[in-house]
Amino acid sequence: MAQYSDAIISPNLKTTRMLHVPQAVSMSECITACCKLPGCDLAWVFEGRCYIVNCQRKDECKPMKTSTVESYLTFVQKSLSQRLGSQAAHYKERGHSLGLSPEDESSLADLALYEDRNFEDTVQDSGPHLQSPPWPCSLLPLRPPNPLSTFPVPPLSGLWPASCPRLTCPTISGWAFSYCAPTLWNAIQQSLCLVPSLAPSRPISRRSSLNLQCLCSFTVKELVVSAGNNIVITLPKDEMELNIFVVPAPSAESPYKYQWDLISHPEDYKGVMEGKYTETLKLTQLSEGLYVFRVAVVGDNAYGESFVNVTVEPAPRVNQPPVAIASPKAQDVFLPTTSIFIDGSESTDDDRIADYRWEEIKGPLRDQKASANVPILHISNLVLGNYTLRLTVTDSDGVENSTTATVTVIKPVDYPPVVNPGPNQAITLPHNSITLNGNQSSDDFQIVDYEWLLSPNSNGKVVAMQKVRTPYLQLSAMQEGDYTFQLTLTDSAGQKSSAEVTVIVQPEINSPPVAVVGPDKELIRPVESTTLNGTGSTDDQAIVLYHWEQISGPGATRIENSDKALATVTGLQGGRYQFRLTVTDQHGLSSSSTVTVAVREETNSPPVSNAGGNHILVLPNSSIALDGSKSTDDQGIESYLWTRGGLSPAAGDVMYGSDREAVLQLTNLVEGKYIFYLKVTDAKGESDIDSTTVEVRPDPREEELVELVLQVGIGSLSEKQKDTLVRQLAVLLGVLDSDVKVQKIQAHSDSSTVLTFYVQGGEPYRVYKGVDVVRSLQKRLMREKVDFLLFRPLRIDTVVCFLKCSGHGYCDPFSKRCICYPFWMENLMRRYFDNGESNCGEHSSGWVTDLTVSDLCLCLIYRKRTKVRKKNRYTILDNMDDQERMALRPKYGLKHKSTEHNSSLMISESEFDSDQNTLFSRDTVEKGGQKAANGSLKNGVSFSSHPKNR
Repeated sequence: MAQYSDAIISPNLKTTRMLHVPQAVSMSECITACCKLPGCDLAWVFEGRCYIVNCQRKDECKPMKTSTVESYLTFVQKSLSQRLGSQAAHYKERGHSLGLSPEDESSLADLALYEDRNFEDTVQDSGPHLQSPPWPCSLLPLRPPNPLSTFPVPPLSGLWPASCPRLTCPTISGWAFSYCAPTLWNAIQQSLCLVPSLAPSRPISRRSSLNLQCLCSFTVKELVVSAGNNIVITLPKDEMELNIFVVPAPSAESPYKYQWDLISHPEDYKGVMEGKYTETLKLTQLSEGLYVFRVAVVGDNAYGESFVNVTVEPAPRVNQPPVAIASPKAQDVFLPTTSIFIDGSESTDDDRIADYRWEEIKGPLRDQKASANVPILHISNLVLGNYTLRLTVTDSDGVENSTTATVTVIKPVDYPPVVNPGPNQAITLPHNSITLNGNQSSDDFQIVDYEWLLSPNSNGKVVAMQKVRTPYLQLSAMQEGDYTFQLTLTDSAGQKSSAEVTVIVQPEINSPPVAVVGPDKELIRPVESTTLNGTGSTDDQAIVLYHWEQISGPGATRIENSDKALATVTGLQGGRYQFRLTVTDQHGLSSSSTVTVAVREETNSPPVSNAGGNHILVLPNSSIALDGSKSTDDQGIESYLWTRGGLSPAAGDVMYGSDREAVLQLTNLVEGKYIFYLKVTDAKGESDIDSTTVEVRPDPREEELVELVLQVGIGSLSEKQKDTLVRQLAVLLGVLDSDVKVQKIQAHSDSSTVLTFYVQGGEPYRVYKGVDVVRSLQKRLMREKVDFLLFRPLRIDTVVCFLKCSGHGYCDPFSKRCICYPFWMENLMRRYFDNGESNCGEHSSGWVTDLTVSDLCLCLIYRKRTKVRKKNRYTILDNMDDQERMALRPKYGLKHKSTEHNSSLMISESEFDSDQNTLFSRDTVEKGGQKAANGSLKNGVSFSSHPKNR
């Protein structure tokens, strides 16, 4: 089984039998129908319709590629037994598949695709099965909803009647639709009418034999349509007309409708179709290739169609004779070369060259003449002489053309070798060896032998010769004088040539050495030594002796390593010194040179201090580095000293002792203006001072900062706990963890830590006011989540004090309490019973009156109580036991002053009792302390119990 997609065939309807199978709606069903029908060779699904084809000739069913229509081909190969078996079983199975009774199967017997019947016979058959109105009612199986398997709607549905008579078919369980159509094996294409079935009244098995028939009054008559024989035209003719013939012919009362369709065409098709819906189709602008047309004819309850092929062949060609070309036209060959190539493939023709023929028409006498039938001729075993060869080419139409080529075989001229032993050489003792090079010698064929000899003119000379049979002669142990050497060459023909070369050995020449001591030097005291360098001295052979000596100067010096190229001179004083270096080679020749060393007293310039310029620092960044490394001195700065100006803030720490280094590192700076002075000192004690200003500006977020005092030592607060606190604060404030920005963590006391932070977020993105953050945290911690934080909060407030103090004082930034101006004091009633804020809202004169009245009342009460005095009782201290001593001790560890200063042995109970009555109880102290710790909500002590929280 072979399958092709996007392929069609071009059947000859006179010889090829082809039937349409309406029930087959998929490729597999079409293949099944082909397998069951005798004589079927091809299952063809064309535009959703199934055709089964019997191919009488293979070329009529040859697949052709197409991209314009949807077409699939499947070739089915059957054995002989399968063909006979399927033919016998075909008629038996066919009636059941169509819902026919055995009596009706005989009406389909003559529609099989066997050898004695073709498609035209089927189409033109006018038997009773085509004319009988009752058609069998076939049932389609009920299938799952699938758009790919739905029953196809005929593409020519617009040509059919608007309605189809409704069938009176019984409803059967498991079957979805019924349709009226001619018998399956009729040649009528897709005359289908789908009628939805009603709900089944009783179940019937799908596998049961369905011998059901129903009558339909709608009859389709088959029309015999012919578009004529296949047509072949030849360019340049590119237009034609197609006519159709219909049997029976149309009548005036019942005309036919026509539709032409182009089934297949060449890829470069650009033709024009005129009269697509008429009897005559006019085609113009046709290009070379094969065209397949289908014409459909529809009348009143009648239908027919036909196919026709149109082949457009290329224009006939006017033959031009070929042109024979042999390359090269003439060539010379020098022995011993005995083979050549001659190229005839460049010969041309308007179509193609069908044959090449080479002939040797002239040449020396040889055993075999050259001949061949190839484009490129290869000739070998050539001998001395002239050759003429002819090339004849024949084109596809049998027209010939010839040309000739000549070859001349020449005996070569052998010249003697050309000797080149190289130029004359000169060497100087003690160098006594050299290599002579004769590889520049040449011959027109081949050099077979080299021979080096000492010329007779140099007899008696002492020399060692090596590799005398090679192009390279090695000489050694030569003495002063002239040497002449002869090189003789022999070529492949035995011819010889000679040439001579001279080597001059010169006596040894010695040049005196050259002493080089370098440039003069200038030293500055207290330097008292330097290095004398003579390593730059040279000699043509070798220097064997160095000698340094002082030739002038204010005093004697000491020279170390005076016999070396590098010497060290010490003991220099102020003044000019001259030192001489004498170098001697191995032959006793010498040379001298002098160098001057000037020693002068030092001139010191004071250093220049550079503190680095002014700086601006914005809190919370409280660290800075002041760079004084750009200070300069002619000899180098020995020390740096940074000092702080007297009017600068005292806060701020120097890190790592950097106040005595070039870079001063500061941290913990506070708001204000700092002045720092940099003093630099050089080795001579000279100094210079420069100043720099550091302006520390307030934090731009200072008003948004919040301080949270926690009951935990700063050394006990870990990074993980800090992250937990940040997460808890974010939960309390309803923001993300990343929106709580911790700016600083520092110690508040030994057991408490201050966490400074601000909060950002919201839409649009902004920084929340510190007052709002404090109010929110106080409300949640005081009323809702007292123990929510990881550590106990002691105080929460803004960093900046916002108290207005009633306009009669100022806010203490540390305690967040109002400091009142003279004659003003805090209104305690407003503080503890109104808004809980520290204030200066009461004039002191009102309180003086109130205090005077209060004092008078207290005095009256006191006088009344002191009229009845308690009698003093005394006890000897030495006789008191431990229990009595414990009873007399002041409560809660309070020590009576009489126990410390009174030397009497007796203690007055009345004194103790009266003193004890003036003490506050522990509860009172604790309550007072708690109240003092819970200040106002605005820049006061946190967590006020007053109900009015801002």
